[in-house]
Amino acid sequence: MDRTAELRWFFHGSPPPPVAAWFDAAAAQAPQIRSDTYLVLPGTDALGVKIRGGTADLEFKLRSRPPEPLPVARPVAVGADGSLEQWQRWSFSRPAVSRLLPRLGLQKAGWRTVRKERRLVTLPYGGGADAGCRVELTALEVDGARWSTLGFESYGPEGDLVPALVSGAEHFFGAVAPDLGDGLGADRSCGYPGWLATL
Repeated sequence: MDRTAELRWFFHGSPPPPVAAWFDAAAAQAPQIRSDTYLVLPGTDALGVKIRGGTADLEFKLRSRPPEPLPVARPVAVGADGSLEQWQRWSFSRPAVSRLLPRLGLQKAGWRTVRKERRLVTLPYGGGADAGCRVELTALEVDGARWSTLGFESYGPEGDLVPALVSGAEHFFGAVAPDLGDGLGADRSCGYPGWLATL
């Protein structure tokens, strides 16, 4: 089991220009491209089920508590307002999933394939390599529509998850333009299960 703290926004089309400009300057590697297949579960945004692209790995993500306002020191950016979510993730490898796939009915309603082109910057936390925050900007395509997402995902010991996320968000928002308009409003902040439920 993996634990993370996360903060994410979704945009129809492109993200605010200052967000894209930060990744243009900070992302050293080429974008990662893959397609993930998600099971859309009606009535909940607290459980995610997906088959990771390029593998047959089946992943379950459970939000362990309700979303909370992000405790980032102010001022960071005008127009940045999001929800902190804490998740637990389980992955099941190819042999176990291969026996299950025929029963999942991937062609039936409820499954959505999302193509992703992901740019990633990792910000260490606490001077070590065992904790940090991954900041991502991902172009999304689902059912012919184009979206994008800005996400923060911290990793490391459980006690460092929220501080590492806050540190990563403060670093990012300290570098982007101070006024993002209404581009990062709370109405756009949720995890993948919440976003997929709106499509």
